[in-house]
Amino acid sequence: MEAFQNLFDQLGIIGDVNLVVKDNNYEAIQFGEFFRSFCEELELEEKVVREHIWDYALYEVYRECCTFNSEDLDLLESLDEEDVNGITLGDILDEKYCISPESYYESFGYLLNDKNDQFTKAKEREKIIQSIQDTSMIKSRHFEYILKEVTFFNVYKDKLKRHQQPFNKAADKLNGVKDIEKFKNNTLFFLRQLGKANNINYTYDLECFEKSANLLFIFSLYACVEKNQHAFDNEKKEEYYFNTLSSLVVIENIELKLYILKTLIEKEVLFTYKKLEFNLLLHRITILSVLYPLLIKEFIVQNLIITDKNIGVTASNKVDEFLSDAKVKKLKEKAFVFELLKNHKGYNLNKLADAFESIEVKNVKLFENLYTRVSSLQVIKSESMDQFKLDLYESMDTFNQIESLSNHNILAILEGLLIEMQNKVTSKWRSIRKK
Repeated sequence: MEAFQNLFDQLGIIGDVNLVVKDNNYEAIQFGEFFRSFCEELELEEKVVREHIWDYALYEVYRECCTFNSEDLDLLESLDEEDVNGITLGDILDEKYCISPESYYESFGYLLNDKNDQFTKAKEREKIIQSIQDTSMIKSRHFEYILKEVTFFNVYKDKLKRHQQPFNKAADKLNGVKDIEKFKNNTLFFLRQLGKANNINYTYDLECFEKSANLLFIFSLYACVEKNQHAFDNEKKEEYYFNTLSSLVVIENIELKLYILKTLIEKEVLFTYKKLEFNLLLHRITILSVLYPLLIKEFIVQNLIITDKNIGVTASNKVDEFLSDAKVKKLKEKAFVFELLKNHKGYNLNKLADAFESIEVKNVKLFENLYTRVSSLQVIKSESMDQFKLDLYESMDTFNQIESLSNHNILAILEGLLIEMQNKVTSKWRSIRKK
């Protein structure tokens, strides 16, 4: 899209995507002077932020490009011997799917069965298999498949519901010490068992977990605040401090979110802003953590080189006549991206799990305070982010049709969309009186 390319040029986003993808050479792409200045203002290490954004964006490209519907599955079955970038289309079926709920259980689902005696373990096995069938089945013309990614999270969430264990709770129903302990134990169980699920790209399961529960963020928020409690002694500003930090929950990139959180507090960036300046702080954070990841994802999509030659489309190819050439080419493009990015993980799961395990909640009132603030943003964070993404792409389509708009105009409009999203979030801020 021309509007996106103009925006990349304006922001100074340039470089060879293929060097990053194939050689992990993150220095092959420059994010531009605007990006550098925002990092400096927030005292963030540019290299760290850039790598977090790249890891996240690459996985998002993989996830969006490598989602296969029932029609795609039919084609993968029909053309199972076709080779693309060293992988056959039939191999994709084997790598992304299990052939039955039972086969998924034997490969991965058993990790969520924590029963000890033979009878209860067998009963739990039946329940897990039923959960797999209910939540993760996708059908082709001839077979039923179980998607390996995200099924683990779906089964885990169903398991907690069946055993009446808290996944997350409305703030007014939080039962202090009891629930906090269960949150930690259940979360740690999920993270550790997910890490044992070999041959699954755990990124999507982890994202779905955190998007629903926010527990990695809430526990990290508590730990950072509790460790630096002396810095929050200003009662007049405490509300703004806590609500501003809670607003980081809208950031979808887990590691980037936790890095920004830690930096704002430990480098005391947060405390340099006056009460009337917190919206400015959030705006700068939102540009870095919301807009740039979306732009870099689009930059990858537009600059990843996929040719007819490297996806195996030539004049001599012979496929069944009933198959649409356009559909086959599109499927092979997906297969090319799959082979290129299938092993790329957006996060370091073990590092996240170790950091989470080390957090001990001693100040229950502080935890409840922060939990309440984050919980109040749960609905609006998804709604506002989804709306921003929709508005972004609709705006870029419009920009392609209006030649008179300058790049400066485009940037101003996008900033306006970010401010609109930000205002929706801050409108849900909670005011909590000290008891």
